[in-house]
Amino acid sequence: MFNYLTNTFTKIHSIQLNALFLLGLILFAGTIGGKAFQKLRIPQVVGYIIGGIVLGQSGFNIINKDIIEVLVPFNYFALGLIGFMIGGELKREVFRRYGKQFMVILFAEGVTAFIAVFLSVGLLGSFILGNSAYSWALGLLLGAIASATAPAATTDVLWEYKSRGPLTTTVLGIVALDDGLALVLFALAASIAPVMLGAHPSVFSAVTRPIYEISVGIIIGLIFSLLLVKILRKYAEKDKILVFSLCSILFALGSALIMKVDMLLAAMTMGAIMVNREERLSKEVFKIISGFAPPFYILFFVLVGAKFDLHVTTLNIVFIAVIYLAARTFGKMVGARLGAKGSGAPKAVSNYLPYCLFSQAGVAIGLSILASQIFPGAIGSAIIVIITLTTFIVQLLGPPCVKYAIVKAQEAGLNITAEDVLRKTTVSQIIDKNPPYIYENIPLKGILAIFSQSSYHTYPVVDNEKKLKGVITLESIRRSFTYNEAGSLVIAHDIMEPAVNQKISVHSSLLEAEEIIDKYSVNYVPIVDDKTTLLGFAEKEAIDKFVSAKLIEAEEKVASMG
Repeated sequence: MFNYLTNTFTKIHSIQLNALFLLGLILFAGTIGGKAFQKLRIPQVVGYIIGGIVLGQSGFNIINKDIIEVLVPFNYFALGLIGFMIGGELKREVFRRYGKQFMVILFAEGVTAFIAVFLSVGLLGSFILGNSAYSWALGLLLGAIASATAPAATTDVLWEYKSRGPLTTTVLGIVALDDGLALVLFALAASIAPVMLGAHPSVFSAVTRPIYEISVGIIIGLIFSLLLVKILRKYAEKDKILVFSLCSILFALGSALIMKVDMLLAAMTMGAIMVNREERLSKEVFKIISGFAPPFYILFFVLVGAKFDLHVTTLNIVFIAVIYLAARTFGKMVGARLGAKGSGAPKAVSNYLPYCLFSQAGVAIGLSILASQIFPGAIGSAIIVIITLTTFIVQLLGPPCVKYAIVKAQEAGLNITAEDVLRKTTVSQIIDKNPPYIYENIPLKGILAIFSQSSYHTYPVVDNEKKLKGVITLESIRRSFTYNEAGSLVIAHDIMEPAVNQKISVHSSLLEAEEIIDKYSVNYVPIVDDKTTLLGFAEKEAIDKFVSAKLIEAEEKVASMG
């Protein structure tokens, strides 16, 4: 069976697939993989990556190196959107409150990972490879790369599980800042490693390079964010906001590529400037971008999986990769815990932050490519293979660990909106199963008595079998006074109004109920069974009170976490 499938996909691959078909295939495979893993209670991002492996170089090779190269701009764009959204979390008040904590944890986890990898690869690599100078130089460069944490997979899990609280805030702050630390450490390592290998490097370039990258990246983000703010102040239409926002992000990413600096830093700077300069406008911008971005996130992670190639590994490289992975994990966990405790972070941060910093991707891979250019030959090739292999592993293991951390810290599900509550709540949770029924043959006097004893605004009118016949509202009662001459001859059937002709069941979501209420411009929705027998009634006021209570409950829980 497997051979049959392999031969089939080989034939398909021999056909010249066009770009549109490939993009459709990538998005389909990623979405199916994500949903399948979500049902197993594993973050969707793992499914995206697995989908990429199946289609990529270690699978059926439908997405080969050439295709990956062609799709690199989409990858950059996805990374830019992720960076922009992360920057939007770096609010001024967050840094006022957590700034010191962020910096202590950042240096603790980054430097500890650097030292752990450097010593482990240097010592054990000397025995495995039999070349001390080579092993210590390799360990130094890998140690610098180990300090980087990939924001994409981590933040994707935080967004998927609607996480909010001190742990979530700290994670977002750390993954946004440690690119700069990784660049500085790599520049230092790149200036020292050649000395270990017997060369004489330029100290000046090693010092100025990280300063150039960080400062120019920030300047690019600053320029395009200010331009975006100026433009968006003149437009309120959602389509214009989306187009101008995307244009600005693309201009910033393109400028970063031209200037050969970190694109992610430029995009994060844009998001941070936007959210701190225009608080009201930024809410609309980030809401629109977050609705547009998911297909690009899927594309990004599928391509991460597609890049993984098992065929380029050797036994020695596998050993070094295992050492690197173990030492980096140890360094990140120990450093994060020490940093959290030393900075006085809440208990949830010190207990669970160590599980949130495993992922590595864009910056680590970029630095490995830079290392291969600075150190052509065996050491450069080894670094690329080691980082690629370990990136694949941590991208699979990292998201479930992040999920574990935010669930244990009780922060999952706290970053909710009114729409989230409406979508996740069924009508059965707020339905009044015993509304004040008005039977269709009740006289006007009886109707007024029911109205005086209840706070409802709309009342269901039913027959003797409790089948819904219509509704009576306050407006219906007002009109009923025109029947004064008829007196007691007026019954409910005479003054009732038709009920909305779209019914819902107890299993429908509150979002469906809200949509019906808005569609028919009413303030109620009747809940009936298949035979139109009335099971209950839900008024808009009750729905609004339920949603408000849930949002307040989430706010109070976040506030209690410190």
